[in-house]
Amino acid sequence: MSFEVARWARLDADAAEKTARSIAVRSGATLVEVRTHEYAGRRGPVAIFAVGGEQFAFVPGGEVTVGFDGGRFEPTPRQKASFAESAQEYGIEGDIRQFTDSVTSRPRTVVVPPLLVAVEAAEAGVVAVPAGHPDIVRRVDRMRQQPRAAAEPPPGEVEWSRAARVTLRPDWTVEAAWLLDSPSYDGEVARLAGLGQRLLTPDEWEHACGAGATTLFRWGDDNPDSDPWSAATGPHREPNLFGLRIGQDPYCEERTAVRDVVCGGDGGSVVCGGGGSFLSWLTIATAYRDTVYGDDVANDDSFGTMRIRAAIPLT
Repeated sequence: MSFEVARWARLDADAAEKTARSIAVRSGATLVEVRTHEYAGRRGPVAIFAVGGEQFAFVPGGEVTVGFDGGRFEPTPRQKASFAESAQEYGIEGDIRQFTDSVTSRPRTVVVPPLLVAVEAAEAGVVAVPAGHPDIVRRVDRMRQQPRAAAEPPPGEVEWSRAARVTLRPDWTVEAAWLLDSPSYDGEVARLAGLGQRLLTPDEWEHACGAGATTLFRWGDDNPDSDPWSAATGPHREPNLFGLRIGQDPYCEERTAVRDVVCGGDGGSVVCGGGGSFLSWLTIATAYRDTVYGDDVANDDSFGTMRIRAAIPLT
């Protein structure tokens, strides 16, 4: 059926729209658009839906290959040089292929279900509220009363730790506001279940990110210069082949249905520690695994920011 990845990729525009309309009926979602999308030299249909004010993309299922074989990795001279510099500074043993193999999940063939997957990961515990919310008004008024130079404009964005966040216009009016809570992993799982949604499994996350790519990154084996956090443009900032914005920033790792497995980043540890270009990009490789960081977040909900990507099963 067209819910399987191989058949979905081959559909023409009319057939893709027909399938998308059947998905909308089955899931109760609102079909937003169906388009042909190109990413990293591959083309395929993308279907976007709206559910509860959030956008979801169709991710077809079936038998897929995920994980990465570091033994088949052919690094560029630039990648080798960057890794060698990092290895010398941090005492990393083994060559670049061995190290890459050690921090990526093993290659495997799995069967994943067709899903609607949130286009963007959400920061758990962040609730949008009106600009006139009493708590927001009180906090902004108190900030305005603090001594400051007469000509000094207000900061564009302000966050009160784990309490509230606002964006301000130059005239001090509130453009947008959020209240911040301290979410728990179990609480988020229960909240999603109440909506008929869930977290992605690690296999599903890798499939949703790589969309069938067997390379280290979803766009290929090479990486741009700099690091993924500093690079405002590049293949990591573009929607992937399924239309998802995923694996863009190592500081924005995502929780999965396996409590101690995070995907799409390492909390920014390598970038923040000056680990070098290749190692920084490696943290957003499709199959990247940081088991130490995963253990940390699994045992402490207050460890960093919790980001989740909701999924809606279609079977």
